[in-house]
Amino acid sequence: MLDIHEVLRELSMTAGPSGFEQTVAQRAARLMMPYVDEVGTDALFNVFGIKRSKKGGARKLLFSAHLDEIGLMVTKIEDGFLRFRTIGGIDPRILPAKEIKVLTDPPVFGVIGALPPHLQTKDENKKPIPLEKLSIDVGMTQEEAEKLIPIGTPAVFAEKAVELQPPYFSGKAMDDRACFVILLRMLELLKDEELDVDLIVQASSQEEVGARGATVGAFRHNPDYAIAVDVTHGQTPDAPKDRTFKLGGGACISMGPNTNRKLAKTLIKLAKANEIPWQPEVMEGRTGTDAWPMQVTQKGVATAVVSLPLKYMHTPAEVINTDDLENAAKLLSEFAKCLERGEL
Repeated sequence: MLDIHEVLRELSMTAGPSGFEQTVAQRAARLMMPYVDEVGTDALFNVFGIKRSKKGGARKLLFSAHLDEIGLMVTKIEDGFLRFRTIGGIDPRILPAKEIKVLTDPPVFGVIGALPPHLQTKDENKKPIPLEKLSIDVGMTQEEAEKLIPIGTPAVFAEKAVELQPPYFSGKAMDDRACFVILLRMLELLKDEELDVDLIVQASSQEEVGARGATVGAFRHNPDYAIAVDVTHGQTPDAPKDRTFKLGGGACISMGPNTNRKLAKTLIKLAKANEIPWQPEVMEGRTGTDAWPMQVTQKGVATAVVSLPLKYMHTPAEVINTDDLENAAKLLSEFAKCLERGEL
């Protein structure tokens, strides 16, 4: 059986910011191989696994979870300190004192420094430190840094993944690698099933900078149905209750104008019939997931979104509940089998 915690830890600790997913893509391909008939990649470092139906003319069902993570990119070296910009959406308030892994070969480790409060003016002390005043201290001189770290080098958070009180797990890049683990677990549940559909699992790239991987992948596979599996905001004491979801309450099933109503109703029906916990999530506009480009590929694709509640999104300490992960995998496996039974 798939060791959920070990796979989460392996994927979290693997660097793969948007546009630099090569290493994590290789690991994703290896993890899919036992469960599918074919594994492949493309020029954008999308990884896909296909479990083929033995029936001719089978419809195609695509599940997509993105592999890329938020990160940083070196823009300038000043006195050995690395100035940077962000890859994807990062709140600058979380950056001071963070440990950073600069993706040279071999990697260089550093910390993001900032002017201590003792040396700040009264005005500076009242405001978040702007991004342009932050830098990565790698313990090098100007000459050493210029020699080892080219401008344009990417970097990621270096914090380790940790198992909290079960069933909670914390680490960087749970958005969205925890959802790729959902798809791995789904494949494991379907390993001995003969499906009426060609089942395609896509580990997409560059979602954090515009869902480019899903755009290319959906065009390539041209599915009849697609489900984007991504994270959504988990409840915390300071978060609005109407826009966040309970960890341990089950996966969220989306409803809104940019998702297919029939697919959503089928997912809800299956969750109820199989006593799988779930939560409704209203997405009144763009979903901010791979669903957005997948639904408008070629002649259009019936698309839904299933989301995993997650706390502290886009930080190096994202938290999930692994019971939600398991239940989401069960729900998606039932969906694949329901297409086999012709229930959609």
